[in-house]
Amino acid sequence: MSEELIQAAKAAAELEPAVEAFAEATGSLEPVREATGWLTDLIRYKRLPHQAKMLMRAAEKVKETGLPTHAVSDKLLRSILEDGPLDDDESMQERWANLLVNAATADEGCIPIAYPKILSEMEPKEALLLDRLWEKTPNPAEEIFETVGYETTHDLVDIPALYNLSRLGVLRLVRSIQTNFGGEASEGALAGVELTELGWEFVKACNPPS
Repeated sequence: MSEELIQAAKAAAELEPAVEAFAEATGSLEPVREATGWLTDLIRYKRLPHQAKMLMRAAEKVKETGLPTHAVSDKLLRSILEDGPLDDDESMQERWANLLVNAATADEGCIPIAYPKILSEMEPKEALLLDRLWEKTPNPAEEIFETVGYETTHDLVDIPALYNLSRLGVLRLVRSIQTNFGGEASEGALAGVELTELGWEFVKACNPPS
């Protein structure tokens, strides 16, 4: 047997108990068990050990919360398990596991299918910046967002990273207003950044349940 086949078999063997652990933790055995079929066919074996680690970590977190659980929708589960294992960064792996935990413990439908795609298009430093802003930003349902000066972000990310976060809809760029000699106002230099409501809810979903 080739080394590649040996690794594939080993990875598949690691995944099955991880799926079982997550299924048991969430109390939704059949929907999660059925996922093993398409996991084997759809995702390359190199992802399987990472999927196993993510599911095991999520199962531990679910049990720690003591919160009631429900089945994660097949579409959301697939999206998380397809993109999450591609992240090698430990902090990003924790965010993926938290996303899975919140999908199983928050009210059904509270975790949009867009969240895994947003997280998959983000660098660790960008996610860290969002965490920093989230800690400074009140719940949008309770208070109005305030702009955070660019000086609090430049040590983490550069301008292209800010544009990426803006493209993803989780960050808003705030620019100064300039007035020309004719009295017409136009956008000036970057004055600061602020989370969007989408960004605030997204970061919350990537953190452990409160």
